[in-house]
Amino acid sequence: MMREVGNVKSSTIILISILWIHKASAQSNVTSDYPELQPDWSYCFAFTWFGPDYDNVTNRYNNTCADYFEETRAEGVPCTPPIVITYNGTPPDMAYLWDNHKASILCRRSSNQRCMKYTYFLNNHVTNITYSCVKVHYQDGGDIDYGCFNQKLDGGYKTEACICESTTGIYPPCNRGSFIESLSYSLLAAILLVSFSNLFQSRRA
Repeated sequence: MMREVGNVKSSTIILISILWIHKASAQSNVTSDYPELQPDWSYCFAFTWFGPDYDNVTNRYNNTCADYFEETRAEGVPCTPPIVITYNGTPPDMAYLWDNHKASILCRRSSNQRCMKYTYFLNNHVTNITYSCVKVHYQDGGDIDYGCFNQKLDGGYKTEACICESTTGIYPPCNRGSFIESLSYSLLAAILLVSFSNLFQSRRA
């Protein structure tokens, strides 16, 4: 259900820049150019929300992930296109995105991939979130199918990587929210994340 704040519906989302799924592209408000979703495939949400510091009023952002890395020199911060900015800086309404932009914010999950929601926190406040299809396993080689893994960083930062496996069908992917059961792992270093599907974009020198 949409919530209204003043005259602005909080579920309103801006999809900016070029939207990429399997190297296809389209305008931000057009989804018909994307491949039709298939009921026998499995999908994950795939996009980056830049957090409460960006909105459509005080701090707009109209560039790509590569531009963001070049401008900020950020290292180790995942970014999966498209970039999603909310009008009021609150986390994106996943139901709204699914209902209105599903074809442009999904990745097709292969059998050896899982869905991930990767969140950065500063002093326990969310600063950005990236959703993606990933390959992930423990350092000893065992597969990770489900759960959340946390790591405390310097300066009050913390990361949380939540993993799940979506079923086949045109349904909202499993990495849409915080329903994934959290496991009490203190170090994200205990797992090895490999072959992130567009999770880390190369920075231009």
